[in-house]
Amino acid sequence: MLNKDQIDAYQEQGYLHLTSWLQGDALVQIKEAIEKIEKLDGPEFFREKNSQKIRTVFAPEKFDASILELLEKSSLPILISQLLNTEFYLFQSKLNTKSSLESGVWSWHQDFKFWKEDGMIAPNALTVAILLSDVEVANGPVLAIPSSHKEGEVESYLNNPDGVHDENLKYMITQSTLAKMVKKHSPIIPFTGKAGDVHIFHCNLLHSSYQNMGVEDRKLLMFTFNPTDNIKEVTEPRPDYMVKRNRTALNPN
Repeated sequence: MLNKDQIDAYQEQGYLHLTSWLQGDALVQIKEAIEKIEKLDGPEFFREKNSQKIRTVFAPEKFDASILELLEKSSLPILISQLLNTEFYLFQSKLNTKSSLESGVWSWHQDFKFWKEDGMIAPNALTVAILLSDVEVANGPVLAIPSSHKEGEVESYLNNPDGVHDENLKYMITQSTLAKMVKKHSPIIPFTGKAGDVHIFHCNLLHSSYQNMGVEDRKLLMFTFNPTDNIKEVTEPRPDYMVKRNRTALNPN
């Protein structure tokens, strides 16, 4: 359970860091499951252009029941219910990997800018990033601007109309917008931590990440949760493995 200070911190900063959320055998089981999944292939798998190392695997819970159990049997739904305070469902799930010395850049963006094209009505969703490896400043952590979610949708430009899921994002922000956000709020911070830690962040929090210049691959298991009434149908939906069509509310009990 989250305490009031943690809930207030999330609402004020747009993110929350929980240490040692996944530990012991449970963490080992998930890491082993990911190692098995990484040996598979299919439309859910996105790879680096040159090395073909995995960049993202969408819907990893399809391939191993232990990942699904994090959604159904862990304390995670209880934590999310405290932050969203309404019924919610799993909107998107993925494994994001930054291989050592690969490109792996994600430019500054807000997730809601992309997700509203999937039918998300308002910026009321959040993402949970479970660290499956130790993350330090050298190996490409998520970077964020605390409290930037309070700005709503910041100014951006259409960078790549055909952008799907690589570093050449469809929408980007300018340096002047970035500078304004940093000046108004606070310095950029990295989401670092130990394997098993969790970072929860708002869908309008400005964030990015740079190349992994460290030795260890950086791996994040990411779940995005959206209120069940915060979605509408779109004419050309992305594949179900990218954006879930099953909107059954998760049980926080």
